Amino acid sequence: MMGLLGNVAEVKDLRYYLMTPEYVSVFSDLLDSYSDGIEVSYNAAGVLSHMASDGPEVWTITYPTREMVLRRMVVAIERWDLGSQRNINYRSFEPILHLVKVYDTPECQHWAVWALANLTKVYRK
Repeated sequence: MMGLLGNVAEVKDLRYYLMTPEYVSVFSDLLDSYSDGIEVSYNAAGVLSHMASDGPEVWTITYPTREMVLRRMVVAIERWDLGSQRNINYRSFEPILHLVKVYDTPECQHWAVWALANLTKVYRK
């Protein structure tokens, strides 16, 4: 389910629909998940990275705050094993590469670079 929501979050015009306190709270809580290895946490961080990449002015909810969510993302990312095997089904790396260019939100870059590093370490072919 989180992988599918990740696909939605990759589309800028659809992210608005995910920007509710209820959704963001659930995604933020899932950062702490150990369900299916790191898969749930990884996908929740991906969704939140795309949402945060639009900048603070688009973060229209007051709770959870953008800063709180970004801090939790960093804690989650730093907990993951770079050698983790994941369920990979990327049609394009463009959404990840877009996040690498989000210079005003290094947490988004952190997730994107971790994703690329994991892919190149674990799935060398």
